[in-house]
Amino acid sequence: MRGYIHLLAAAALAAILAGCAATGHNFDPGKLSTLTPGQTTLEEASRALTAPPDNVYRQTDGSVLALWSFKITFVADGLYSRKEALLQFGPDGRLMRLVDSTNILLEPWERQKLMGPAPAPDFAQDWALPAVEPEGQIIYIPGPGEPAGSRPQGG
Repeated sequence: MRGYIHLLAAAALAAILAGCAATGHNFDPGKLSTLTPGQTTLEEASRALTAPPDNVYRQTDGSVLALWSFKITFVADGLYSRKEALLQFGPDGRLMRLVDSTNILLEPWERQKLMGPAPAPDFAQDWALPAVEPEGQIIYIPGPGEPAGSRPQGG
């Protein structure tokens, strides 16, 4: 009887694990706040997050987008967990900013720090002023019972 219970428990465990799938690299999102824009390198970020990025996308300007992603599914999409962090590293290899995150809780000050400073305005853009000031015109809409051509005095 005892062997039967062990066999049944092993079969149940095998059935549960058969319905389980994981993709990506499990990483520690709590360590995102230890990263510092302008200082942290991709290698340092990988060590801090305890996993390499799942994907690295090289950009034409020399920067790199690194995606840490982990998804685990239990019982054929009945229950799942997903977390992602997309970080941008500049051509010098240093962290520029957190581009996006999914299911990662960050304090507002942590998120602001990781988002980096607001982009500087582009003063090279030529802002053309209108050649002629647009004219204003008053449009009168008559109320109920007023003739269509009437207009208030003094306007």
